Amino acid sequence: MTGAQANTQRETTPLRRDNSRIRPDRAPVPAEPEQATRPAFAPPPRRDPPPPPPVNQSTTRQAPVPEAPRVTPMGWALRGLGLLAISVLSGLIWLLIKPDGADDAAPPSNPPRYDFTLIRREEAFQGCKDVSTAQIRSFFQRQECAHLTRALYSTKLPNGTRVLTSVITVLMPDATAAQQLNDLTTRDGTGNIRDLVDDESDGTRDMPDLDDDAYASGRQDRLVVIGDSAYFDKSTPKKDPALLDVTNEALKLGWPQDQSPR
Repeated sequence: MTGAQANTQRETTPLRRDNSRIRPDRAPVPAEPEQATRPAFAPPPRRDPPPPPPVNQSTTRQAPVPEAPRVTPMGWALRGLGLLAISVLSGLIWLLIKPDGADDAAPPSNPPRYDFTLIRREEAFQGCKDVSTAQIRSFFQRQECAHLTRALYSTKLPNGTRVLTSVITVLMPDATAAQQLNDLTTRDGTGNIRDLVDDESDGTRDMPDLDDDAYASGRQDRLVVIGDSAYFDKSTPKKDPALLDVTNEALKLGWPQDQSPR
C-alpha cells in the first residue's frame, strides 16, 4: 500500500520497580496459609485489674478506753453523806407507812451474867388487868396491854446459893404507855402484876414467895419488864444486894421471853 509503513514490532524496554522508597518498618508480614485472607490487627493493650481499695486503719484499731475519773477525798465524803441521807429518809418513810401495832424489833442487849434455867412460862391470854391489883389494875382498865408473859427461872450465885427469879413482860401499844406503866410499878403501894407463885400455878407449891424484897423493873421501848428474886433454901432479906444484882440481870431476858414461840 502506497504510504503504508511496514508492520514492524516495536521494541520496548521493560519497567523496573524502584523499592528504595519503601520503609522497612512497614514491610508486610507474610501471612500464614490459613490466615492469608484475614486482616492482621495488633493485639489489644493488656489491662491489669484495679488495685483493692485502701483499708481504713481507723476502723480496725480499737478505740482507746477512757480512764475512770479519780475520786477526791471530798468526793468520797459527799458520797457518804448522800448514802446517809438516803438511809435516814428511808427510815422516816418506813415510820410513816408501817401498819399500826406492828411489833418493834427487840433492842440488842448483852447476855445476862447468870445462867438462868427456865422453870415455867405462861401467857396471860385473859389480859393484864385480870392478873393485876390496886392502881395497876385500874391502869390496865383504861389502857389494856398488847401481850403479857410470866415466867420463873432458877440460878445460882457464885457461892452456890440457889435463887428463884420471876420475870414478867408487858408489851404496851406504844412507848408512851409503857413509860407510864413503868413509872407506876416503881412507886410503893400501887399494886403489882401477880407472878406465877402468887397465882399458885402448877409446880410452884414448894417455891419461896416473891414479896418484892429484890424487886426491879425497866422499860425497853414499848416493853416493860418486871423482876423479883428470892432464895430457895433460906430467908430473903429486903434489898439484898446479891439478889438485886440477879434481878437486874434477869431483866435482860425480857425480849427473848416475850418473843419466844407461843
